[in-house]
Amino acid sequence: MINSLKVFIFTVIIITFLIITQTSITNIMWLYSVDMPVTFYLIISNIVYDLFGMNFNAAIPTGIIGLVAIGLALAFFITRIALIWINIDMKYAYGIAGGAAIAAIILLMPLAFYNLDLIAGARSLIGKFYLIASGILGGYFFGSNITIREV
Repeated sequence: MINSLKVFIFTVIIITFLIITQTSITNIMWLYSVDMPVTFYLIISNIVYDLFGMNFNAAIPTGIIGLVAIGLALAFFITRIALIWINIDMKYAYGIAGGAAIAAIILLMPLAFYNLDLIAGARSLIGKFYLIASGILGGYFFGSNITIREV
């Protein structure tokens, strides 16, 4: 149980890091496209600032990390129950669940916030695919690092 909790927390951190860095890099790419000077220092400082800003000074009260944790906890709980009846490898089942959790977050969040995408990286179709792939990767990591007795 403790090991599963550690793996879950690490999974949430991985996915949150991937979401925030994708959003930061997308914004930096836009700055570069309009001929703004982009330096290595700007890239690193922007990512570090966003890692803290999108978690502790966010428009969402829980921050991105809380939103990801709640979504993954719900998806992983449902997946654990489904694995009782469905015979599928855990790493694939949790991968699908991780992708579904992030997809639900990025597709349902605009409904709660007056049709605004609060995660800037989710404003394009490619961005949405990347974020969902991040969730799949995180879920796959979670499913690969737990055993059935621990869950």
